[in-house]
Amino acid sequence: MLGRTHQLIGVTAGLATYLYVFPAHYSPATFGTALVAAHFAALLPDIDQPASTIWRSLPGGRIAGEVVNPFLQHRNITHSILGAVLVGWGLHELFRYFPAYWGVNAHQVWIVAMVAYISHLIADAVTVEGIPVLFPHQRMYGFPPNPFAALRIETGHWFENLIVFPLVNLVLLGLVYLNWSTIHAIITH
Repeated sequence: MLGRTHQLIGVTAGLATYLYVFPAHYSPATFGTALVAAHFAALLPDIDQPASTIWRSLPGGRIAGEVVNPFLQHRNITHSILGAVLVGWGLHELFRYFPAYWGVNAHQVWIVAMVAYISHLIADAVTVEGIPVLFPHQRMYGFPPNPFAALRIETGHWFENLIVFPLVNLVLLGLVYLNWSTIHAIITH
């Protein structure tokens, strides 16, 4: 899938997780941090591509992407269970350094970020290419499996652009609309 689709799916999944898993109480710092974390975590598996959306989102990202490029292949470790575990550990350690005076619940932010990261893997699993779930084993797995693999989505083609992307936009808008009173309470009360 394209970076913009991953961003949208990740933020939608992260927002849904935040709204339906955690108790609603005034916490604008945690809410905002969780949404930003979802945005970046949804793009994180593509750090193995120097021109990916995540590198373009960061200052100096294009240069960093070129430095990382020789060491990683696209849809390799970052698109596997092993990669998710390593990223999960790394993010957990990083979020532990949030200062207490920020008022951010690091555990909630971590869960939202991991949901967004995993949403990327799931989205790429329904593409023609699939993902190497069991890396370092190089076999690519996808959904639906053979003999129905022809139903998978081609990255950047018409189905993603005209069906998936608009549909996820509608889901996000519906999620915000249906939960507006909760979101309002989280950020203003």
